[in-house]
Amino acid sequence: MKTVMEQLMEIQDKLDALKAQTQPEMPSEFDSAGFSIEDREPEPKIEFTREQLITFATKLAERIMDKCKEAVIDTNLDADNVVDLSMGYGHQIDVELDTDAIARSIHDEIDGTIELDVDSVEEEVRDIMVDMDMIQKN
Repeated sequence: MKTVMEQLMEIQDKLDALKAQTQPEMPSEFDSAGFSIEDREPEPKIEFTREQLITFATKLAERIMDKCKEAVIDTNLDADNVVDLSMGYGHQIDVELDTDAIARSIHDEIDGTIELDVDSVEEEVRDIMVDMDMIQKN
């Protein structure tokens, strides 16, 4: 007669065998994403000198500032939504600006202009590096 522990071990072995049958193992030449080693191209290693890094960072900052300036210029502010005119004491016109609405509009426009997805960032980096003659344009 088998002990409870021996019976549990047999059941566990049978479960492991069933799992192995339902989940075929990927050959070792494939990575966890299912790509073969031949499908993957090694990422080129690019080294910057201190001067090149400063130039790269400066160009990146300039490009971002230019895009932000364009976004602010293109902001569609409706004066009716941000300016409140009222008649004050002695027929004086009081003007109030809704600075929160102005700031929100500018922030929204900048958020819509600056792309932070991987492809956009990679394209921006590639463009700057082409400008710096560090890589060839594709």
